[in-house]
Amino acid sequence: MINQLQEKYQLSLLLLLSAVAVLGIFPFVVIRYLAGNIVAAIIDMMLILGIISLVAYAYYSKKIRILSAVIAVFINTGVVIIVIANGIDSFLWIYPVFASTFILVKPVEAFCINVVAGISIVELSDVFNTISEESFIVTTSMLSLSAFVYASHGLKQFHLLETLNTVDALTGAFNRRAMRSDMTAAISNAERNGIKHLLAILDLDYFKMVNDKYGHAVGDKVLQDFVTIATSHIRKYDRLYRFGGEEFVLLIPEVSDQPDVFINNLRTTIKKELTTPDGKEITVSFGVASWVPGTTADTWLQRADEALYLAKAKGRDCAVFSN
Repeated sequence: MINQLQEKYQLSLLLLLSAVAVLGIFPFVVIRYLAGNIVAAIIDMMLILGIISLVAYAYYSKKIRILSAVIAVFINTGVVIIVIANGIDSFLWIYPVFASTFILVKPVEAFCINVVAGISIVELSDVFNTISEESFIVTTSMLSLSAFVYASHGLKQFHLLETLNTVDALTGAFNRRAMRSDMTAAISNAERNGIKHLLAILDLDYFKMVNDKYGHAVGDKVLQDFVTIATSHIRKYDRLYRFGGEEFVLLIPEVSDQPDVFINNLRTTIKKELTTPDGKEITVSFGVASWVPGTTADTWLQRADEALYLAKAKGRDCAVFSN
């Protein structure tokens, strides 16, 4: 979910930035062509076509992170070439390009790309016969440092917003919004690649009795302990979501040949480690459904819920797999 949210955000920035870049550069293609500066016009046109091609590929391939880095390097290389070729007339393009780099990639990466581009301009361009090299170094350094600070703060804010949007505040498990998004991605992956996925609904047995006997504060602590135990015994790419109350959903991609062993080992571990304040064990019932062709998010959850109902009917503290 987090990666998907970040990719959508990055793609929107990429599309906006590319539109601004193309609209900003194209008039200079015409101006330089009419002025007889064919080389500079060709370079500008190549920049436009390159940006359009890379953004289109990023949009359709969804490889946003990689393509954003490629575009960042591409536009910095382009501004170095155009300054070398066109001299002082193209010098001011350095500043918007350096600033745009911080929109495309992580702050540290952007700063490094800017440093390399800046050194290349100093070493290869003759514009410093006209302007002060010291002024260029100071102004571009200040621009890059200011953009670095702003981009770093923005990245922290985005991660905070991402967490608030996808994580259950009480338990630290992912929430239902994240679950829906991840289930959609898992179904798409299963349909495309035939990879089996497993969905389990977990219900803490007799949890109401815990709240009634020990109070809601203890009940909340039990839920938090459950999430800590469960997440420490699943794989890093398995996902645990709070479904509501004492019910949780576990999404398991790339199921092994013996999913029942994995599920029952997890159930046994929770039974051993999850206790009330006076040391009484708390058990968990599992309703498990594997992905099958034609599965939707709703039907998948329904099959797991029906299996959970059977697990409760069998006396709880067990796992039932949907057929």
